[in-house]
Parts: sequence; structure tokens; C-alpha cells
Amino acid sequence: MKIHLAGFNTDVQYGGTTPETLSAAYARISRDPRPVPELRAEACREVDRARVSNRRIVFDYGHGSVAEHAVLNFDLLDVSRLAAEELQSFRLASFTEKSQRYIRIGEDLVVPPDLPEGMEEGFVGAARGLFRSYADVCDALEGKGFGRDRAREDARYLLPLATSCQMGMTVNARELEHIIRRLSCHPLGEVRLISEKLLELAVEAAPSLFLFLDPTPMDGFAHSPSPVEEVPPEEVMLLECDGDSRVGALLLQWRDGVSLDRAQDLWASMDGTGRRGLFEEVLEGLGIHDQVPREWEFFRAVFQLVVSSSAYAQLKRHRMCTRLVSVYDPSLGVTVPPSIAEAGLEKRFLSAVGHAEGFSGGLGILYPYMLTNAHRRRVVMCMNGRELYHFSRLREDEHAQWDIRGTARRMMGILREKAPLTFSLAGGKSDLGYS
Repeated sequence: MKIHLAGFNTDVQYGGTTPETLSAAYARISRDPRPVPELRAEACREVDRARVSNRRIVFDYGHGSVAEHAVLNFDLLDVSRLAAEELQSFRLASFTEKSQRYIRIGEDLVVPPDLPEGMEEGFVGAARGLFRSYADVCDALEGKGFGRDRAREDARYLLPLATSCQMGMTVNARELEHIIRRLSCHPLGEVRLISEKLLELAVEAAPSLFLFLDPTPMDGFAHSPSPVEEVPPEEVMLLECDGDSRVGALLLQWRDGVSLDRAQDLWASMDGTGRRGLFEEVLEGLGIHDQVPREWEFFRAVFQLVVSSSAYAQLKRHRMCTRLVSVYDPSLGVTVPPSIAEAGLEKRFLSAVGHAEGFSGGLGILYPYMLTNAHRRRVVMCMNGRELYHFSRLREDEHAQWDIRGTARRMMGILREKAPLTFSLAGGKSDLGYS
């Protein structure tokens, strides 16, 4: 594992050398009448005083928001895909990750630092077996005429979650402190090591902004994913959902200026033509990159999904929704890409997956490292209507990865039946003629 501090924001006008001076200067805006440039210049001249000010404001006064003015960038290399999922579960950071979909993978393996003594040889051997199967299937798919990109996309379902990746991360200091604290008590040693290395680099760059570092019971609770005792009957299940009345009444309140309870009565008295006209009036001119109005944020839908690791890699990017995930569990089965069956490779595929499952059983809590991108987990997900439009635009599009596209189409198909006016203009960019 290698983690580098790639950069951080500084005061370019007054020669700042640390992001702490911006945090200290902006913290004083609320109580110091001087112009902001004077506050910044003073903080840059007196860095030690700026650091004392940060510690007092964040620790004594509890105003942690000032740390959000400091932004840091990190390179993370040779991190497993399993650990990357834990890091990327945090909402208020930005990540760009090496794609297994577009890049052919070699035998890029992370051996867990807490692997029991004497198991490394077996672990490496099992992983290499999956890498060989991946390479063989990739070549076989190309030979069957599926094309290089499709071959890589579908063969990667055989890659173990121990496969290494690299990513770039941009995060403000307040969220970084939260990430470091929470990951410091994670059950996996690799994840704890990420926390240690991030802290070492962060404190070097901005020591006054990292103060609350002792994990709490709630940090520990966050690392207890749900086990799988029962296999859900469907891969996509709607658990709860609002109807068109949720957004419709809010649009009437906006249009007519009435109270919400009065707007709800008006909605109940409207016929279908009037309701449809209301939505058409609001959505007229909605562009492909436009967000629907904030009224849609009051619409709520809760789904239970069963998705492969490959599909979850897409789903986890929608961090503004609420997700509760289970462990990866072989009882949920595996996702076999259609091309694998079409090419007559399903038996080889399932044999490789079965060998990986067999070895994973002896790894204790480290067992997910030897599961594959084909293995599944259960996800309970709550999204508002505005985020569902964004999800639909990206994941129903013809350019979306086929696995998550199938899940998205099933989800949105259900919602178009439950709330047809609310989702009348949902759909992938290609569905709407934009790609």
C-alpha cells in the first residue's frame, strides 16, 4: 500500500504554505469586522497563532465547520477493491478509481496484512487461479467475437476482491478527520492501515485541524454489516414508495401560495388532466443536465436490491442516497454475464468461482478477499426523487454498464407505475435522444 499527499489548498495571494491559514482566517469572519483579505494576510504571517486559533475554535467551541475550508488530495495505490469500498462509503469526498472495466488487469494482488501465519502461500495460489481464469475467459470472449472492451468488462466478474486498485481522493479536513477516526476501528487490518497513513500525512500538512481521533461506539457500530439469513425472493423489491400526490401537492403550494394541507385538498380534487398539466407546466424545458426542482426531494422510495460486486461498484457512487449493505454472501448466488453463457464458458466460470468460495471459507473475517466481482450482497437503499432522476439519467443510459443498467431499469419501471407523473421524464440520456 502506498498513500501520497498529492496537494492541498493554500492562500496563493499571501504566500500561505498550509491550508490551516484559510481555515483560521475564515473562522474569524463572523466576529472580526476587518475585510477578509486582511484576515488572510495576518493568518499567513502568523501561522502558529492561526493554528492555536483553529484548535480553540474546533475543540473548545465545537465549530468544526471551519476545517471544511481546508481541502487535501491523496493518491492511494495498491489498495484492495474490498478496502476501497470501505473508503468510498463516505459521502463528502470525491474519488476516481482505476477501472477494471476498461483496463486489462494483471496479477495485481493485495495480501491482507492480518492474514494468519502460514496461509499466504495458499491465499496467493487461490488468487492466481482466479487471475488465470480471468485471463483465459477474457481471451476466449475476444476469440468468440465479443470485442476487447466487452471481453474485459465481463471477464472481470472473475477477479477477486483482493485485486489491487489505485484511486485519487479529494476531501476537506473535517470529513477526513471523520474518515480517519471511523476507519481506525475497522475489523480489517488493511483498512486500519489506510487510516494510519492518512492521519500521518494529514497531520503533517494541517496539524491543528485533526483533533477528534478516538473512535466512539458509533464508529464501531458502523462496521457491522448485516448477515444474510434469508435469500430475498426478488433481486429488486420496492419496500416503500410515495405517489404522485407527494410532489403534486408541493407544486400546488408553490404555484398558488396556499398552505400544504390546502394544497393536498386541491390535489385530491383535481382530475387526471389537471394533474398532468401541472407537472407538464413545471417540467417544460427540462434539459438533459438539469436537475428537477427541489420539490422532488420530498418524494421517497425504498428498495431492497441484490447486486453483484460489479454492480455495487456503480451503485456506491451515488453517495447522496442512504444505503445499508449486507456482507458479501455466497448464499445470494453469483451474477454470470450473459456473454459467458453465450460463449459456452459458464461451466469454466462457475468452477473458478467455486474454487474461490472453497478457499474463502478458511479465512475467517477475511473471507470476502477471495470472493469475486460476481458475488452478491443485499442493499437496502432509500433515494429521493431528485436523486432518482440523476440515477436514471446515468444508469439507464445505453452506455451504462449492463449489470447496473438492468437493475436501474427494473427500479425505474416500478416507479413509473407507482408515480407516473413524478417520473414522466426519467430515463437514460440515450432514451431521451441525447446520446
